[in-house]
Amino acid sequence: MKIQFAPLSVPLERRLQTLGVVQWVFSFLALAQCCLAVFILLLLTDYWYISAIYIGWLFLDRETPIKGGRRSVRIRKWMVWKYFTDYFPITLVKTAELDPKHNYLFGFHPHGVLVAGAFGNFCTEATGFSRLFPGLTTYLLMLPFWFKLPFFREYIMCGGLVSSDKHSANYILSQKSGGQVAVIVVGGAPEALDAHPGALTLQVLGRKGFIKLALKTG
Repeated sequence: MKIQFAPLSVPLERRLQTLGVVQWVFSFLALAQCCLAVFILLLLTDYWYISAIYIGWLFLDRETPIKGGRRSVRIRKWMVWKYFTDYFPITLVKTAELDPKHNYLFGFHPHGVLVAGAFGNFCTEATGFSRLFPGLTTYLLMLPFWFKLPFFREYIMCGGLVSSDKHSANYILSQKSGGQVAVIVVGGAPEALDAHPGALTLQVLGRKGFIKLALKTG
């Protein structure tokens, strides 16, 4: 395999877009392991008490991922997300007005390898969701496992990611104040394994639980 470097003529804007994607890929493929390694290293050094305190925090904060998480508007507006979405590009097209007095359940597909479209549109403000749909707050549902990893869980919740546990979706859709949007990647992990260049395979048949949830919560 030959390594081909980008030519010097590539514009700075494109290089920044590539850097934004690299940062995002690192966050999903390696940041969790790095956070876990830091946690273990602290536990084995004189700073063990930091990990001990954090364990207590994990216990006290265990329900946050299933109760709307802890989003950060500042992090959702990071400039790096604009470069990230412009790389592909990822765009958000509004085709209907949504009343912020109601709650909504969005079904997203395809999953893709790392859910780039859903993350760019619903976990950042790079494509202007809040501007297009004022009064609506999005929550992208993610496998519960990731919210058990120390430090990493805090980072992903900042973008609006919450646990895909049934109770989590029910909590979002049951808010009487309205304006809450639970975003479910219908195909889930199995669909991610069918992500291949030039192919589009959806896992839809038999996945009706989210429809039942929508009906139950109105």
